[in-house]
Amino acid sequence: MEVKQRHNRRWLSRLGVLALVSIVFFVGVLLGTNLRQIAHRFGINWVDNSFAKLEAIYEWVKLYHVDPNALDPERAVEDAIRGMLPHVDGGYTRYESAEEAKEFNQSTLEGKYSGVGIQSKPPVGGEMEVEIVFRGSPAEASGVKVRDKIIAVDGQTIVGLTQTEINSRIRGEAGTEVTLTVLREGEPTPLNITIRRGVITLPVVDYWTDGEIGIVAMNRFTETAPGQLKEAILELKKKEVKAILFDLRSNGGGLLYSAQEIVDFFLPPGQVIVRQVDRYGNEEVLVTRADTIWDGPLAILLNGASASASEVVAGALQDHGRAVLLGEVSFGKGTVQVPYPLTDGSRLWITQYRYLTPNGRDIHKKGLTPDYVIEQWEDVQVDEQLRQAVKYVRENMIGN
Repeated sequence: MEVKQRHNRRWLSRLGVLALVSIVFFVGVLLGTNLRQIAHRFGINWVDNSFAKLEAIYEWVKLYHVDPNALDPERAVEDAIRGMLPHVDGGYTRYESAEEAKEFNQSTLEGKYSGVGIQSKPPVGGEMEVEIVFRGSPAEASGVKVRDKIIAVDGQTIVGLTQTEINSRIRGEAGTEVTLTVLREGEPTPLNITIRRGVITLPVVDYWTDGEIGIVAMNRFTETAPGQLKEAILELKKKEVKAILFDLRSNGGGLLYSAQEIVDFFLPPGQVIVRQVDRYGNEEVLVTRADTIWDGPLAILLNGASASASEVVAGALQDHGRAVLLGEVSFGKGTVQVPYPLTDGSRLWITQYRYLTPNGRDIHKKGLTPDYVIEQWEDVQVDEQLRQAVKYVRENMIGN
């Protein structure tokens, strides 16, 4: 009987706790008060209370500030997110607004957009200076020049606008027109230049020859990068170069699948490119899938700003003994970010994997060590690093 009574008391106690929790929940719903705060006040610690302080400050400002509209909820949330994520892993896990996500898709993922074909510096004092005019672009055809200073778009001043806001005004549907008002050195008055927008493919690959050596420089791993690189290699083969120097200096990376496709150009099918490892230690191995298009001597030039996808390519080709690495120790970014789109068009990139080279090397915060060190001169007007890299390839990788 006593055992049965104790059993009944335990059940009554459990029912009491459940009833208290239910009351707390419904009171929270009815009063519009955050459930975590209420539960914490009742000593119920099964609810994560980490954000109670932030929520309390938000509520106090909304309730007691002399201006009831002083705190914009949307801006507060955006600022809180942007303030939190840099402390996760130094900025690799990051947040993009809807506008930033759209621009990133166009410039980095797709490698193309509808616009006029210019790259500009951040605006200063109501002027945005043109830094690059893409070859063959509508801007070039209309007479826009490097160092032109844009002061208005379609007659509207750019004073007070961010670079993103200015770019969004310049870009638009292909076939439509936009008028840029620019200041140009030597011209007494501003110039109005009307440009018909087109589809702009961002040039990420440049190539040329130095004697019997083909040099290919790539600045970003976009969706269009493999196609541009393939075209460059095939053109260099027509010129019968004996070796290729692949310049990945200051290439901060981009798309992993572009890196995977590019390694295909230099290795036969079935070769390990990279090993992705998740938080539980599970490993996914990416391998080459297509036939090679260049099997001759290959060197890769790196510096301290060569990162991410650049290191995937260089690390894979170094491990397989397929390429000689020249230059400096690379940046050392051995993690992979996965995008999570949000319903309002914004996006969260979360560091979800770390990667290892085919031989299992973890290069995060360590970088890749070159096979032959070549340092850059302090005089940036002379690319001595590239000159020395070409010299190394000529003297050590091709027979004369």
